[in-house]
Amino acid sequence: MEKRYLPALLLVGFLILILLISQSRLAYSKEAGGITKDLIKIGVIVDMTGPTADLQTPAPKAIRTYFKNVNDRGGIHGRKVAIIVEDDRYTIPLHIAAFKKLVYKDEVFMFMEIGGTGQALALVSQFNKLKIPNFLTSTSRVFVCPTLPYHFTNGATYEDEIEIIFDWLVNVLKVKEPKIGLVRPDTEHGKVGSRSANEQAKKYGLELAADVILSPGALEAGSEVLRLKKTNPTHLILHLTPSNSACFLRDAKKFGLKAFYVGTKYTCIETMLELAGKAAENFHATNSFAAWYDNTPGTKVLREITLRYHPGTEKEIRPRGYIQGWSECMIVHEGLNRTGKNLTREGLIKAWEGMKDFDMQGLSSNVTFGTDKHQASEYCKFYKADVEKGIFNPVSDWIKAKE
Repeated sequence: MEKRYLPALLLVGFLILILLISQSRLAYSKEAGGITKDLIKIGVIVDMTGPTADLQTPAPKAIRTYFKNVNDRGGIHGRKVAIIVEDDRYTIPLHIAAFKKLVYKDEVFMFMEIGGTGQALALVSQFNKLKIPNFLTSTSRVFVCPTLPYHFTNGATYEDEIEIIFDWLVNVLKVKEPKIGLVRPDTEHGKVGSRSANEQAKKYGLELAADVILSPGALEAGSEVLRLKKTNPTHLILHLTPSNSACFLRDAKKFGLKAFYVGTKYTCIETMLELAGKAAENFHATNSFAAWYDNTPGTKVLREITLRYHPGTEKEIRPRGYIQGWSECMIVHEGLNRTGKNLTREGLIKAWEGMKDFDMQGLSSNVTFGTDKHQASEYCKFYKADVEKGIFNPVSDWIKAKE
């Protein structure tokens, strides 16, 4: 080989080496998705300005505060956590647009706190195709039975709650000849409640006394209340959100609808009591998460960290959505920590699936996952409204729906 060609060949060899290194880095980046040696990106899609914003906005606040504390303590195996929040206004088109932005522009590693049953259902195939872990809010049974490979949830499903309510009314309170009705929105969340309530009524040899629809953004419920007065239910399950459940209770009191009211998880929120006032007296509800003011090890830590980052807000009662978001962070954090420094999406899923009886410090019942079980817990408590104090007091221990 002539010496005059040697510099050119060395240059070509050097360029090829650089190209190979660059391609390997790109391949790693594509495989890892949303992680670098010092960062983990987590995407959050919730309704920040739409009809369920009062319900969904507390969770991102909890997530940001929780991981700010984690970052300030050194992160997770040297990586800081970046939370990127998008608003879908509780619509499927905006939800899909937010998902695409977070996946293809921000390149997030995983998702958490996706709000809205219909919105989450619209993207199941995409999560499976892209193999992205998703710790979602919606606890419809469709996401956990059968087990979906990349979806995880925390707390009792809507179906679990309604099963527990029927069992409580019939077998615990031993109501004689109950006429049980349902009030719910005409959304996927509401349709799940309707199917479950009808199934449970049939199980107990009953016929659902009423199945009334109330829109998520309803400002009045007079016509719905008057329709219910004609069927005269003894008990009404409110499978609603804070604002429309308060709206319904106010008009029920106004028009003299006499029934025993018990709500599912999204009615068991302190803002609902503030909106409903005295109309919420004797109201009961279920929830899978503790209250801000509960005296448990987990709530004490939650309050201490929250107030450290948000001084001057000591009198503010954070709603259940905040505690739910915080609880989800604990599970996500534990999974990321168990996965180790060599963080991959499949590794995270295996770490979650290996969690058995993980202590939630009273924020919820303990967490157990498995390869065929992606629902962290099936338990909830019954709470009774204290209208004067604007809080919910527990009236049961953690309860699971009977097999």
